[in-house]
Amino acid sequence: MQLSQADALELLVLLAALNEAESWLRPLIPDVRLDLGAYGYANAVKDFRFDVHGIRLLVRLCAMPDTVFTEAGDRCVAEEARAVMLYRLSYPRRLHDMRDKFGRSTPALSRIFLWTVEYVDNRYSELMYFNLKLVTAKMNDYCAAIQRRSPAQGIFAFPDGTKVPICRPSPRQRRKSETYNTKVDSGRRSMYTFFGPYEGRRLDTTVFAASALLNFFGRHSVFECKAIFGDPAYSISKYAVTRFKSVVQTTHERIFNKEMSSVRAALRLSPIGKFVRVAMLMTNCLCCYQGGNQISSYFELQQLQEYLQ
Repeated sequence: MQLSQADALELLVLLAALNEAESWLRPLIPDVRLDLGAYGYANAVKDFRFDVHGIRLLVRLCAMPDTVFTEAGDRCVAEEARAVMLYRLSYPRRLHDMRDKFGRSTPALSRIFLWTVEYVDNRYSELMYFNLKLVTAKMNDYCAAIQRRSPAQGIFAFPDGTKVPICRPSPRQRRKSETYNTKVDSGRRSMYTFFGPYEGRRLDTTVFAASALLNFFGRHSVFECKAIFGDPAYSISKYAVTRFKSVVQTTHERIFNKEMSSVRAALRLSPIGKFVRVAMLMTNCLCCYQGGNQISSYFELQQLQEYLQ
């Protein structure tokens, strides 16, 4: 529906009489555009977790188009689209909070953000399901590192699930709504796989079975005589082991449970749906780009270029 200026003024007067004039007003959008070239190193790291060189390197390695077009006709350069995604994933932010930095409306920011997430999720779907190339190259290192601090042999990773509370899908819904994501972590703060989301009421074993990771292990010889170590909720199989569950345990069983619990590391991240997978991928990219951290000092990390190949 199109309104003439006279009709718009008449409607505004009517809304003012009903004390709803504010519903007619729109927030101002500043006339600015993001310029990464003018960004300082410290500011970029605080805002995006990556410095300017890192953002541009991600754009190049991901082979993003020079100009991004959304279905609604929004247009921006690849660097800005990547910056929008990183800025929103780096900290819980409303789209409204991003207007002053990017000079775009909240609907436009939402479309650019979703386009970029969709692009990254589709391009690296296989890498996010399981990083077979990395595991094949580092399998012996992972097993040796875990064995140095525990009595188990052939353990190379730890599965874990994360439940993330979300807003209720409908009003007056009593049950708590959650998404559930599962991942396999090597303890080096670089995750092999991230799978999900599922409805929050699903159990760990249900979601892990749906990921079909054990079938994936069975199709590749590198996993022969190797296993992952999970909490007692996971079932024991050829490629998965858990702690001893018996009430009365022997001395060796108690020592095994204690040492495996101390070496097992859980990593928790909390966006939603595709956001969680892309955020985890960006976590791995950041770890590779910055050269690792204290935990990964026991392993030789991949370069970012090698990781995203």
